[in-house]
Amino acid sequence: MNRQSGTAWRGDLPSRRPHSSGAVRAYPAQPLGQAERLESEIVTASDFARYQDDWDDLVRRALIPNVYMHPAVALAAERHAGRPVVVALVWRVSGLGRFLVGAWLLGEFTERRGFFRVLDTALNRLVFSGTPVVDAGLVPDVLDKLLDAIADQPNLPGIIVASDLNADERLLPCLRGVLARRRSRAVVVGRRRRAVLTRGTEAEFPRHPEASAKQKQSFRRRSRRLTEAGIEPFTLARGSQVADAFRAFLEIEASGWKGKQEYKGWAIRLDPALEPFAAEMIEGLVRAGCASIEGLRQDERWIAFSIWLRSGSRAFGWKMAYDEAFASFGPGRQLSERVTATFTSDPALADFDSCNGSETSFHATIWPERLDLVDIVIDARRGGSVPGTLFMIVELAYRRGREWLKAARDAVRASWRGLRSGR
Repeated sequence: MNRQSGTAWRGDLPSRRPHSSGAVRAYPAQPLGQAERLESEIVTASDFARYQDDWDDLVRRALIPNVYMHPAVALAAERHAGRPVVVALVWRVSGLGRFLVGAWLLGEFTERRGFFRVLDTALNRLVFSGTPVVDAGLVPDVLDKLLDAIADQPNLPGIIVASDLNADERLLPCLRGVLARRRSRAVVVGRRRRAVLTRGTEAEFPRHPEASAKQKQSFRRRSRRLTEAGIEPFTLARGSQVADAFRAFLEIEASGWKGKQEYKGWAIRLDPALEPFAAEMIEGLVRAGCASIEGLRQDERWIAFSIWLRSGSRAFGWKMAYDEAFASFGPGRQLSERVTATFTSDPALADFDSCNGSETSFHATIWPERLDLVDIVIDARRGGSVPGTLFMIVELAYRRGREWLKAARDAVRASWRGLRSGR
């Protein structure tokens, strides 16, 4: 607990698995000159989309690129998320013009936990990272101005839920320092980890455990079966085929266990509001060269898809689905191998975030590194506020209570299974 700022950083425990150091890049500090200043503003998603060239330039200078802050995601959310969407922007202004140095996409939730108005980076369950995109040479200054942009708007809630925020040493210490100087209150309300693949240098990857001889043999056998069955891989990154392929992906995902309510599936089509958002987001990212669809097809029949995204030096796994009638061919493993090979062959990419927190996923079993993420509630107002403090208490209690109930449920189920097996 930082007693000066009132910021609580919970769960700072040593990890048992290798941490990801993220994209390996060296950024020289570029302090503001005497004739330069930072300016911030709040804009709509439509306004943000007009700054596409400025966004592309920022991504090349970003500390941590994040595809989920892309203008295409903002536009899709504005039109289909069912709630107001705002973008906080920070500009570096001089006599030569202005340059975008910070962007943060947030959605407004008017009744969080009953009656709190908050801004949340998790626009819906298809957005897997809320890390703001900031110029690597001006991180503390830009973070401070992003918070000011929100706090200075009387029509916006000053409470921010930064969901799935990168918790590595590049960003979090800077955020801690900024909050301390502002005497702003904040509390970490959630932590999670997911598999990530990173380069040690521009051309090297860390040592990863190799598959066993049995696993390699099984993979080769299934690859031969795919070829014999006339199943071919395809990569779609441009053109009209992308829309057709995405519709086929939605159908395949909904036809399997992910589309069954009784199994608590999370197929996109189970939530009618998500489908138009997802379709427009992927279409926009494909147009911008930030999304690719890897697929397996038998003649005219699609049988599997893996959709992955990219922004600057980072790649992101987004969604995968396959026709369960072809499960014996191992289509998910085949596509994961193809996507990984594409990543490793592209020297412009420095890390691949699986966007999957499951420790039983394919990537988790072969990628030993883990990306640490946190959910942080931040009161953007300098010095904090009563509503902000109350929400932090309520949110922390809600999440801790939910975790306790889940643990109790799992314990009851385990006991019941033990009793049944002992009969």
